Amino acid sequence: MEASTLVNTAASSVLDLTSGLQKVIELTLYSHPIFQYYENVNINHSIANKQNALIEENIWPHLTGHTLVGPDKINLRSRGLYVIDEKFLTEFEDIDELEPDQHNHSYTFFHLGSKLSGHTLIIHGGLLATILDELTCRLAFQSFESKKGVTANLQLNYFKPCFVDSYVMLKCTLLDKKGRKCRVKGQVFLVDLKADLEGKPVPEFVEDKANLLTECICLVIEPKWVNELNNTRH
Repeated sequence: MEASTLVNTAASSVLDLTSGLQKVIELTLYSHPIFQYYENVNINHSIANKQNALIEENIWPHLTGHTLVGPDKINLRSRGLYVIDEKFLTEFEDIDELEPDQHNHSYTFFHLGSKLSGHTLIIHGGLLATILDELTCRLAFQSFESKKGVTANLQLNYFKPCFVDSYVMLKCTLLDKKGRKCRVKGQVFLVDLKADLEGKPVPEFVEDKANLLTECICLVIEPKWVNELNNTRH
């Protein structure tokens, strides 16, 4: 067998193995009761709030959507699971705070691999900051009529290390909106798919303080030059 054939065969085997691992990572999450719970929350909310089902991803970051995606990097990124009441998607009025029966949240799941480490075996804090910034902005955009905006300030607190090869859930919650300014809280929770839920409701188990790795408050503004922002894929 020629050397070139051996190389091609080996490369093909590596690709097959990588593809297989990716499928295992995806299947492990998507078939798990934790993900299915949050997905059902999104689906059921969309039945009563039609605009929630029509939310489109309106920014296309090359960094987290392409450069950092791949084997041992961002191995998995779920679709954004939005849970936003109809009024917040259509009226665009100021919001002092959410009432207990109101909803303006999003949930996104990731599997973060070893090539995203800073310290050995620990996911780089800058990566967590980047995806928090990105996802808190995406939620804030839904409160602006233009569906666009920019980050003005990002305050972060790191509570516990996020180890490589972990599943995490990013929860974003709108705090308030005044005119062209919107504040959103972002939280990174460890999702241990091997743990026993011990009969607890899923959100109580996942969003327990013991699982909180990182938290941020993001101030997002809709600038007067908002129409100059181009969020289309290119």
